[in-house]
Amino acid sequence: MASFMIKVAGEGLVAPAHRLADSGPTTGYAIIYEVQNVPEGVPVEAVVQAFKGFQAPKDRYEVDYGELTAVG
Repeated sequence: MASFMIKVAGEGLVAPAHRLADSGPTTGYAIIYEVQNVPEGVPVEAVVQAFKGFQAPKDRYEVDYGELTAVG
């Protein structure tokens, strides 16, 4: 299983973050989320696309890939 770092900017842009980024709020208006348990072979672009339709939690910054795919 893989994990990807996803950045959600204050204006709503969702994009891959640097793999060494720390999860949580940044010094700007972005929040970095770590998407864990991504199956091998799933590209980061697919994770970003799934995250765009996901209501990200405000109290934690680690999200399981299963939560993204359960959104429908």
